[in-house]
Amino acid sequence: MMKTIVVVLSLSLTILSFGGAHAVKISFKNHCPYTVWPATLTSDGKPQLSTTGFKLASHGNFHLDTPVPWNGRFWARTGCSTDASGKFVCTTADCGSGQVTCNGKGGIPPATLAEFNIPAGRGQDFYDVSLVDGFNLPMSVTPHGGTGTCKTGSCPANVKAVCPSELQKKGSDGSVVACLSACVKFGTPQYCCTPPHETKEKCPPTHYSQIFHNACPNAYSYAYDDNKGLFTCNGGPNYDITFCP
Repeated sequence: MMKTIVVVLSLSLTILSFGGAHAVKISFKNHCPYTVWPATLTSDGKPQLSTTGFKLASHGNFHLDTPVPWNGRFWARTGCSTDASGKFVCTTADCGSGQVTCNGKGGIPPATLAEFNIPAGRGQDFYDVSLVDGFNLPMSVTPHGGTGTCKTGSCPANVKAVCPSELQKKGSDGSVVACLSACVKFGTPQYCCTPPHETKEKCPPTHYSQIFHNACPNAYSYAYDDNKGLFTCNGGPNYDITFCP
């Protein structure tokens, strides 16, 4: 069994796993003025990564390797604490595990997502920053060492500032803590691109997705935003995920 090596240096945390030439290094950077709790989810029922959730202080760094191939997502929870019963809970993007680790559970919308499809052979990676599940904090994904277009996918803006009142998620103090997507809020086919609106032609951008797109043109604003929000990189790059870039 491959061992996991943990190194702790000041605010910088490193977890090395899936070592070797076929590992992809994901470097997390928290530029937010507050602590976040990033989380990981491997798709398609495959084994989860060596950690599925961790604490990342303001200005902290964290390094995590993924295997190749790998398909999954990352996000960050905010406003987290342990309640009186000992359960770990978060104001936004909680995964509902009751722990810092999410253990295979996804984030509860609204949550800004970084999504990856890293194929065997690393011919062409696909990645994006998605607001399809809503927005809870700014995020970017930047490849390093690859070839091709290899652009940064990002949502650097504070979408909460332009979030329509009907999509706002508010905290216990009445402040806006996140912005729901129209699909999450209303659940209707025209916003979720489900039958009878299951194709790109039948599911054009809406007023709500346009608000997201105007704030973050390099992120997915709704399900069929491939030509604007989806990015590719060849040659086996590593990636930086930055919160509040």
